[in-house]
Amino acid sequence: MRKSYLALVLGLAVALMGTAAFAKSGMVVKIGGTSISHVFYEAIESKFRAKGYDCEFIMFDSNPVVLEACASGAVDIAIGQHKKYVRIFSKNNNTNLDMVKPYGMYTGIGLYSKRYKTSAEFPEGARIAVMNDAMNENIALRILEKERLIEVAKDVQLATTADILSNPKKLKIIEMDQAQTVTTLDDMAGACIFFTHMSAAKGDPSSYIARDDVMVNIPMGAITKAENLSAGWAIAFAECFRDPTVQKQISSVFPGVFEFYVSDEQVKE
Repeated sequence: MRKSYLALVLGLAVALMGTAAFAKSGMVVKIGGTSISHVFYEAIESKFRAKGYDCEFIMFDSNPVVLEACASGAVDIAIGQHKKYVRIFSKNNNTNLDMVKPYGMYTGIGLYSKRYKTSAEFPEGARIAVMNDAMNENIALRILEKERLIEVAKDVQLATTADILSNPKKLKIIEMDQAQTVTTLDDMAGACIFFTHMSAAKGDPSSYIARDDVMVNIPMGAITKAENLSAGWAIAFAECFRDPTVQKQISSVFPGVFEFYVSDEQVKE
């Protein structure tokens, strides 16, 4: 019992020393993200500083570039990407990025259209935009399958257009960067779009024809290198997503876009 108590005390002391060292050394925790995730940073910054850390935000044009910066050490934490996207990126690019616990929130992907109210109205040969990265393209194709527009191979974990078995309406499914799907909505019969991008484009995230049923298990939060997952500064930043004030501020900018986790046990991994 005494040994366990001493181990606990020593562990806490080491953690506190690490926190103090980071804060007092003059080092700045660098947070990387896009213009959308800058909203998260603005909501979190004061709470994170109140925990004794200095920080700055570095903006990038796209999520892959944000993750490249985190993997290279140009930033300490990346925000704005979901966990599965990060793991696929890490596997494909031989990096060791992962998400810090506690998890922050999750969003959704919807099938939207400015011309049609239901997917049954899509005409033959209609053009549908989907994301071109493996994880999100798979989710988009499964939404189209749920709407009985296409049939996708069941034994494929990350389906692409090459895995479409049936396409009765001969839909033209066009792959593109996830940020571009919302900008092409005027030219397409429909598009699969992240709630975040729909909101940023001043659209209504809840106006979808259909939505995914898996994103609750794909958390967003603080991303860092695997060796930093237990670092005090990384956990302290991740904890800020659970703060009601932070959640309220994020939701005021992105109404209807995010649901915030109460417990990590909500995520089925």
